[in-house]
Amino acid sequence: MNSYMVVAAFKEGVTQDEIRALVPAEQAQAKMLEEQGLLGSIKVSMPKRTVFLEAFGRDDQSVLETIHSLPLAILWDIEIFPTTPPAGSNA
Repeated sequence: MNSYMVVAAFKEGVTQDEIRALVPAEQAQAKMLEEQGLLGSIKVSMPKRTVFLEAFGRDDQSVLETIHSLPLAILWDIEIFPTTPPAGSNA
């Protein structure tokens, strides 16, 4: 399984109310994906209206499918970046 960093920026015009309405479903889906080994850490920067997600999949398309299964994904502009271990690591 390959590792990816996903950068998800909230689309222009998305309100806090729209985000809050989806948070419970988002948390439940993220937990399920974490249990399946498809999501790792999730970091949110609300001042920058951006979410950073560690994701795992066989290729870009499978990672996009995972991310699009999250309820908040309809509110995001998404970029995915394949990652590699730092030089000298044993990963």
